[in-house]
Amino acid sequence: MSRGVDVEKWLTAMAGVFGYFGLIFLYILAVYLLMTSRPAIQVLFGFISFSVLSGMIAGAMGWMSKPRIVRLELFLTGGSIVLTALFLRIRRKAPPPDASVSPPVSPSISPTPLENSLKSQDGREAVKKGDEPLPEGPDGLQSVFRAGLSVLLYGPTGSGKTFGVIMEHLKGLERKGELDGIVLIPCSDGMEDYDLLSKPVPVGPREKIRILQKLVVEFPEIRLSSLSRLLGDWNRVEGPVRMAFRRATSGEKIAVVFDELNRASHSARNLILKAMDPVLGHYELHDFTSGEIVRAPLSNLQFSATCNLGGAYSQTQELDDSLVDRFQAVRFVDYNTTLERRILIEGGLAPDQADRLIKVAVALREAYKTGHLCAPLSTRHLKNWGRTISRGGDPVAVARSLWVDRLVAHDRHGFPDDEQIRAILEVLARTFRSGNGSEPKGKGR
Repeated sequence: MSRGVDVEKWLTAMAGVFGYFGLIFLYILAVYLLMTSRPAIQVLFGFISFSVLSGMIAGAMGWMSKPRIVRLELFLTGGSIVLTALFLRIRRKAPPPDASVSPPVSPSISPTPLENSLKSQDGREAVKKGDEPLPEGPDGLQSVFRAGLSVLLYGPTGSGKTFGVIMEHLKGLERKGELDGIVLIPCSDGMEDYDLLSKPVPVGPREKIRILQKLVVEFPEIRLSSLSRLLGDWNRVEGPVRMAFRRATSGEKIAVVFDELNRASHSARNLILKAMDPVLGHYELHDFTSGEIVRAPLSNLQFSATCNLGGAYSQTQELDDSLVDRFQAVRFVDYNTTLERRILIEGGLAPDQADRLIKVAVALREAYKTGHLCAPLSTRHLKNWGRTISRGGDPVAVARSLWVDRLVAHDRHGFPDDEQIRAILEVLARTFRSGNGSEPKGKGR
């Protein structure tokens, strides 16, 4: 008899322990599932927790025997753990809510010598394959420019780094009043450091007459012929970097953009390196042409630059690691087919025809990446192609005249590679003469 009492007491204690911890576990789980899971799972675990609570009340009121309560609570607690593990496993394997599966796109071009690269794609797929517009969220370039950080963009030629990305962002800030001015500096090997400080400009005949008139008034004792001999054909005016620092010192917020930075001369890049070096909360420009040191607050100057990297750009220089380190953001910019499509439509092409041009551009760029062509179809080429077509030109004939020979290899005598030209013309013919068998018309035709 005493043994039965001991078993009953043990079962009663176990029922209380399992019920207490099981209830805590299920209510913590319910809070988590309320925020993360689907409604069906929430209802399921809510029912389990309610059953455990009911079992505890039934045991306390004597409505159910202790062994049955223990078995019920063990079953419900174990079942909740198993269901939780199953739910978390399914959740890990499930695709994100916004994931979408694109249907396969069949090539519309028969095999050619460049069959792995020059495959025509559906126009809409070509647009998706290119870069989407630069993200507008906190991780995108818009927030980087708005924060006043310096930005270095590199990528293939004609991909719109300068005017399609940097200038668009900066002009947007200028329109909103967050920027007072933009100084664009095209870099070249002939541009030296003193050109950035004091730029030489030719003096025309009219300008010479105005200068001589002022000098005659200022120095009446000197003969006009002597003054004329002293006046040369060149004059020096304030250089772009010097001007940007002067405006920033006066309180304006100025953006300085170095286009093709790695084409600048060694002396110019050294001056830019020192000008971008923050010193005790400001930028310092040492103007050796005048002996001045110009200091501008960090918040009033924003530096940006573009460059082309790779062996195909023979007139470029390697950027010093110290100069690259001056840029807080460094990003690769590929061709943006969404932007290119918008440019083509704004230039007068119908949307379906713009999609065909984009389709050709994507295929040829893939061929360039795989080494089957010597150059990609750049945004600049694409824009000129679309503009000519919108004025009545035949797409294939215009392409043959504008850019086909630019993309192919040439032998040592300068003759273009016939096989590559035939492959490109095959892409063009099947893109523009497939389907209904007629040429798509632009708005201008």
